[in-house]
Amino acid sequence: MAKAKGLSQTDDWNQIAFPVQLQEFSALMPDYESAARDRQKFIVGRPPQATKPVIFGLQGKNYSLFPNQLIREVAGRVLGRHTLQASYSDQGEFSLTLTLPEERFEVISPKRPGSQPSTTPDTLQKAIIITNSYSGKSPFTIQGKVLSTQRSIDTTEIAPRMRISYYRLVCGNGLMGWADEFMSLDEYVQWLAEGQPTRHTHVRETKTFFEPARIETTEHVEVGQETTLAYSRIRHTGFTEVDFEKTLSGMFNEFVSAQDSLTAQMYTRLAEHTIKRQRAESYLKGVKVPKKLVQLALERMDEEAGRLAAKPNLWLLYNGLNHALFHQPTSLTINQRYDLDGSLFHHLTQAVI
Repeated sequence: MAKAKGLSQTDDWNQIAFPVQLQEFSALMPDYESAARDRQKFIVGRPPQATKPVIFGLQGKNYSLFPNQLIREVAGRVLGRHTLQASYSDQGEFSLTLTLPEERFEVISPKRPGSQPSTTPDTLQKAIIITNSYSGKSPFTIQGKVLSTQRSIDTTEIAPRMRISYYRLVCGNGLMGWADEFMSLDEYVQWLAEGQPTRHTHVRETKTFFEPARIETTEHVEVGQETTLAYSRIRHTGFTEVDFEKTLSGMFNEFVSAQDSLTAQMYTRLAEHTIKRQRAESYLKGVKVPKKLVQLALERMDEEAGRLAAKPNLWLLYNGLNHALFHQPTSLTINQRYDLDGSLFHHLTQAVI
């Protein structure tokens, strides 16, 4: 069983954008012969706190490394003024939340009767969330695990759509529940009612900027004469740094221009629904949250309700789990934490709509 570990937190790029490179097995270990012919490249980095170089993983000959240093350069050039909040492990897994401080809104929770008005606003900032890994345990992602694409077969026009994430100041973390790929609230509701199927048609186009040869397609479906749908994941194969920089620049530009957000509407809807502790616990268990994290999430929900002079509600429950996932020791990978966060978001939105 994997040992439970907490993630380190930082707002300093220097802590996570350290030098990292691929080194040949034969060069790094000249006195050894490797029987693992499919894995011949070490991922070697030098974190600021390390006294000597660290080997994060051993990968195949065609493996493409996505350095945090390059992400930092593109973010500075395309996003302009931004702030970083990063969670990372000593095994080379990273969750990077890049926020645009000027773009923000507030979620209002129902106030407790007789309570003094809270001086703590529940403020969210527009953000982009990136998962990166030097260990190979988590895929590289932007705004979630997969990128969804859809285009009409009777037109060459493709409408861009980029998920919008939010960084919540109260909990100090990025939120991974999204509804933005749906064209309308009604279509999102229909998808929930159908059991959240993998194959569905009511998804907006997300431009990936990837050449077809570098996309791993996991689903593809044609529905009548209207749409084709594909789910694609970035692969750590066949990319040069020039390819990666171009791809990342395009996606960051799309993020900056994205405005409307169905996700933000759903956050507001969640805050309108108060909840008893027993019911809150059942929601967490319903998406198979580990027992220890269930209790920590409930405690965090109560704590935030107190700080905001608010009644416990579904919004605070969702954030309670989000905080527990990224601030408490657990053996879950970063990607598994994302999955639980998203599962609870959809579970709760289904309950209110």
